[in-house]
Amino acid sequence: MPPGYNDQQLALLLKNDPAKGLEAAMDQYGLPVRTICAAVLGAEHSQEVEEAVADSFVALWRGLDRYDPAQPLSPWLYGIARRTALNRRRALGRAAPFLELEEELPDPGTDLADQAAERENARLLRQAVEELPPPDREIFIRRYYLYEKTSAIAALLGLTPKAVERKLARGRERLRRKLTERGVSL
Repeated sequence: MPPGYNDQQLALLLKNDPAKGLEAAMDQYGLPVRTICAAVLGAEHSQEVEEAVADSFVALWRGLDRYDPAQPLSPWLYGIARRTALNRRRALGRAAPFLELEEELPDPGTDLADQAAERENARLLRQAVEELPPPDREIFIRRYYLYEKTSAIAALLGLTPKAVERKLARGRERLRRKLTERGVSL
């Protein structure tokens, strides 16, 4: 995380001084949120991306009462950004890729128990990703959640693209083992 506030301090600042809190949140998380919004909306739609970024931070502030301070703030904020960008994309009449659409709109015939199990599995997955060692965790989040290219991640972290690919493969295997141990069927 860039220098500044830790997640608990940032949440407290957002509650007590929203203007300063939003500014600090945008300083710390603005780039990844912009990356997510651009990946969903398309970088060529810069005005839409900027509006989605702003809407994401407003949604963060408004939904702060649902944030669990024991959990990291970034995955929660990144989920808000992704949903905000997907909703904006649909509002513009552009279809989202099938997998994103499926995540946003589950089949109405799906059993509520199945939906609860899916949410629990998603929670376990987030927890398992957070337990990855620091460089692997960042690589995993940047690749699979922020949609960054392997070469960009490698350049950012001073690694070779092959090293990033190996860390991703090992990370997937580690996650598979952890999730299986926790009873998630893959």
